[in-house]
Amino acid sequence: MAEEAPVPLDDEVDEDEEEGRQPSQVGPRTPAVLFDRYHVNADAPLTGLDSPSARAYAVTDRRDPGRKLFALVCMPGLPTRTTVMSILKAEQPRGVLPLVEWGTVFWPPLGQACMAVVYERPAGGRLSEAFAQERINEFDVPRRIIEPVVQALHELSGRGVAHRAIRLNNLFFMDAGRQVLVLGDCVTAPPGFDQPLVYESLPRALAAAGGRGVGDMGDDTYALGVTVVSLLLGREPAARVGPDDLLVAKVEQGTYAALCGNERLPMSMIEPLRGLLHDDDNERWRLEQLDLWLSGRRMTPSGKRAVPRADTPMNFAGRNHLTARTLAWFLCRNVADGARVIRGGHVETWVRRSLNNADLADQIAEAVEAAEAHENDYMGSNDYLVTKIAILLDPRAPITYRGMSFMLEGFGAAVAVERLRRDDVQIPGEFIARGFATIWLDAQTGPKMGFANLERIFAQLRAYLQIQDPGYGIERCLYELNPSLPCQSPLVIRDYVIDLADLLPALDEAANRVDARTKPVDRHIAAFIAAHFSQDVDAHLKAAASDDEAESVIAMLSLLASLQLRYKTPGVLGLASWIGGLLGPAIGTYHNRATRREIEREIPRLVRQGGLTEMFDLIENTEKRRRDEHGFRTAVAEFAAADAEIQEVESGDVARSETGERQGQQAAAMTSVVIALIVVSVVIMVEIM
Repeated sequence: MAEEAPVPLDDEVDEDEEEGRQPSQVGPRTPAVLFDRYHVNADAPLTGLDSPSARAYAVTDRRDPGRKLFALVCMPGLPTRTTVMSILKAEQPRGVLPLVEWGTVFWPPLGQACMAVVYERPAGGRLSEAFAQERINEFDVPRRIIEPVVQALHELSGRGVAHRAIRLNNLFFMDAGRQVLVLGDCVTAPPGFDQPLVYESLPRALAAAGGRGVGDMGDDTYALGVTVVSLLLGREPAARVGPDDLLVAKVEQGTYAALCGNERLPMSMIEPLRGLLHDDDNERWRLEQLDLWLSGRRMTPSGKRAVPRADTPMNFAGRNHLTARTLAWFLCRNVADGARVIRGGHVETWVRRSLNNADLADQIAEAVEAAEAHENDYMGSNDYLVTKIAILLDPRAPITYRGMSFMLEGFGAAVAVERLRRDDVQIPGEFIARGFATIWLDAQTGPKMGFANLERIFAQLRAYLQIQDPGYGIERCLYELNPSLPCQSPLVIRDYVIDLADLLPALDEAANRVDARTKPVDRHIAAFIAAHFSQDVDAHLKAAASDDEAESVIAMLSLLASLQLRYKTPGVLGLASWIGGLLGPAIGTYHNRATRREIEREIPRLVRQGGLTEMFDLIENTEKRRRDEHGFRTAVAEFAAADAEIQEVESGDVARSETGERQGQQAAAMTSVVIALIVVSVVIMVEIM
């Protein structure tokens, strides 16, 4: 499918398409106006059109004021399906609520920018409202409900898109006469995120909402089956059953029996419902079988049970478990008790004797032995052991680790939701570092299409995680996995930056409200750039991580200047002034005082122009650096020569002084001798006379 790209896991992003898209108007703008055309009226909510993760508001098209539109304003921080938005807007598939435009708007009620998706307003309202007072006639279901939904799914399937939001209250009539049925919104949240538990197929229903994964057309036909049951019953099935009991019933009895076993349904609908609600993904009806059924051909769905049942149940956490799937699920929800029964050999014994699976029992025994051998590191921890055993028990189920539960393909959205929910990414980081993805991949025994791709992705994530420099670490993993996630840096989070072209304008706005000593590139911004920029920025990131303040700030300026050059961003005066105030250490790397004074005089002029590339050229001009270095080396050489000459001169003066002193002493001695001889001679002559 088009959404299942190498990176990210959840939604493919065509970089050329994203870079060619009009920027989302970050910066000063009219509140709640999208692309200077669509005004989203915060004072005109349309609660009847709300989505679970997005609120609906009336929209005015400034070019066509009479047009009936509404917008869904998304929850900040929740990943959206921007690739699917682009497809729906560009191709307008039939049978789907027409998507008119999408992008970010400044949303006054929250004081920040949010994603807004503009749709045509359905004149006939929701399907659920239309039949709230009476049940739909069973003979109308194929023509009025199933057929238009199948046609819409054909349109989406041809474009590589799974809808993943088919439910009773997400089907709309576009016309007032309620004849044209369309699928509702599917882009304002991760795939399956807004689905009530009953609409999700096994094993996706066992995952947390954020980790259900992209899925495929089989998940959509399953949801269609639940929708049809809801219509026929006049309510959602199993509405009074708790989520745990519902999931256990779906696993142990099968979905059809769990939802329809005690209900009176029309005989004509039992055949398609058994096919649509089959828990074996290979046996579930797809569009081809539905086409045949709609054309009048009758088929008998397979009665094969998807999950093997044990001969005798295993009691754990207050329940008698007949399947490895439910046991694995409850082990992960009760880690301490789960580790106790695993280490005590109870799980291995039950698998060997009641499930009659000696190979699986041997694998469990080996895992327990390995945990005992690593009792002093993470591989011996209860969390690690329980998660590993759960994977062995039910390889196709979601992976559950320390409270996070997700399909491996849904890991990206699960990480984003975990950060939004608990502002914590330690658990996802541990999951990557400890190799659970490899354990899961090795445990798969069925068809492994696409698994090599997942293996490559998680190997790359582990490589990112091992580097702690800015631009790597868990932040890099977050953006690689979720290209539609806005940059989470506190500097720009209020501006909802999802397009790299919008980053500099957002930083320009941030310059007016942050401490001038703060660096404009933090870990989130560095990772966001690295994940979205088409150019190799590894050298910039390595330099930005330097302990040398001058090297670090120059690398940041170079990185931002590259963005300005790539996206032809107009002058960013605030950002230029911000960076200009941090350039002191970089200017200080020049040796020539005249050069430093020249740069200091030029910076204010470039700041007024908002040119980061010009500022970088001023600071890091190759010719200027060469001249400065040459001049410095020349000055050093000249200084060394002068110093040597001084030393030589000083050394020569001392020698001459010592020689003069010796010569003076010798002359004085001779003079004294001569004088003495004269005195003696005079005395002798006086005595003779």
